[in-house]
Amino acid sequence: MVSIAVILAILIQLFIFQPVRVEGNSMTPTLQDSDIIIISKIGRTLNQQLKHDQIIVFDRRMGAAHTLLDEIKELGIFNRFENRNLLIKRLIGLPGDIISIKDGQVYRNGVILDEPYLTAGNGPGMNDTYLVPEDHIFVLGDNRNNSLDSRIIGYIPIKNIKGTMAVDISSLLRETKLSANNK
Repeated sequence: MVSIAVILAILIQLFIFQPVRVEGNSMTPTLQDSDIIIISKIGRTLNQQLKHDQIIVFDRRMGAAHTLLDEIKELGIFNRFENRNLLIKRLIGLPGDIISIKDGQVYRNGVILDEPYLTAGNGPGMNDTYLVPEDHIFVLGDNRNNSLDSRIIGYIPIKNIKGTMAVDISSLLRETKLSANNK
């Protein structure tokens, strides 16, 4: 019975959802260091289209083989939700998009992005233009002044995407605690 439960847990985390711990401050203020989020793997499993502005989790090892055994080793049931090879960022550009950064503003295909999740003074300082290649995406952290993202590590292969954020468990817990304290 225990072996069936373990196999079921592995299958759920491989193909449906997986908990992941946020490491660092690159997604502040949206996500905090040590937050626990649940990523949905359904889109990846069913080859659904990615969407701009989704928060995604991806494997930063660009040249690494991604075998089923590697996927199993990375599951939360084996590593306490921590994985130094995973990064969490916001999807800014899809294949074919032209991303321009000018004077602290980000443009996608010539249109300035409305980014209410950024804090004042948190825009990129460099001016540059990127053409997102086929089978890749362009990502940025919400804390642009402290983020290892596509400006530094380049375009992210779509095959490296592990999933998209479905729920920020820690945020829900903070809201529940705050609500309980205000009663």
